Amino acid sequence: MSRQRVEFINLRQAGSDALGAAARLAAHHHEQGRRVLILARDAAEAEEMDRRLWTFDEGSFVPHALAGGPEEGREPVLIAHQPGNPNQAEALILLHHQDPLPGGGFALLILLLPQEEGPELKACRALYAKLREAGQVEVVHETALP
Repeated sequence: MSRQRVEFINLRQAGSDALGAAARLAAHHHEQGRRVLILARDAAEAEEMDRRLWTFDEGSFVPHALAGGPEEGREPVLIAHQPGNPNQAEALILLHHQDPLPGGGFALLILLLPQEEGPELKACRALYAKLREAGQVEVVHETALP
């Protein structure tokens, strides 16, 4: 069994906001045949993410839904604001820092680093260092989006 991979995406260097980056990442991983769960802070941010997936790229279509619907378990890309893994996703995109990281059997966790200095970025840096030191997961720092 391979180790879980945790990617930290530097939004400042990638030149994107969190929702735009999450949309591009969800599209990329969906194209690679992976189910994706995007975890938002709250219902309002989940709804904004839903809108962004319709508009981020005029030429793309990413089949997705908000969690809580009758078909959530079948959705290739699901947007939630509660922990869990209702669509059995392989990839989890976290719009905000979480420590400890959510469980759920994800092979890939993607954490989007805030563009601005502040408590959330400091917490992300501490989590990165903690995971690297523990050596239990593959930790990667990315500066570009697919």
